[in-house]
Amino acid sequence: MTVRDFLLAYLAILVTPGPNLLVVAGVAALRGLRGALPLCLGIALGAGTLNAAMGATLGAAPLTPDWSLAGRLLSAAMLLWVAFSIARARPPDAVRAAHRAQGAEFGAGFCTAVTNPITAAFFAAQFLGPLSQGGDLRMLAPLAVAATALAVSLGCAALLAQPACQRVALAWHRPIRLVAAITLVMMATSILVSSFA
Repeated sequence: MTVRDFLLAYLAILVTPGPNLLVVAGVAALRGLRGALPLCLGIALGAGTLNAAMGATLGAAPLTPDWSLAGRLLSAAMLLWVAFSIARARPPDAVRAAHRAQGAEFGAGFCTAVTNPITAAFFAAQFLGPLSQGGDLRMLAPLAVAATALAVSLGCAALLAQPACQRVALAWHRPIRLVAAITLVMMATSILVSSFA
């Protein structure tokens, strides 16, 4: 497998609606590109970290069922926390909220990306399959993943930071955040059901 093949497959994962995309879309639509930048950086670093951790873990030995279950439970808990936070959020005071939340946005982006069950499953499949003998690609993967995640996150944020999108998001703030929260709760429920099935 080449770096290009790996990144094309990862790009398909990135553009699939999931926790990362939902968070970027919501923040960019409400706070603009500048307000979403810390979140995008956190997502990129989190995705690269997840890739490096999966590569190191799966390269050394397969995950035991206990560690696999713990990872899925952590992913579900994080999704529920993000869903709760989104559901109870109020429309932000754009200037004050952007300055106040930048550190929190970076941390939320990092945690969302590093516990993203879709991305984790993709990386696990790659490291157990095509990248199991990947040598150089395994070493390049975390940097390539972080760069690709940053590019996609910033592209999504730039699109949704347009004034027309912001007006729609502010007008429809409550339904948008409730749909996002319900989607995240459904993802967490799916992870929990599959963990104990």
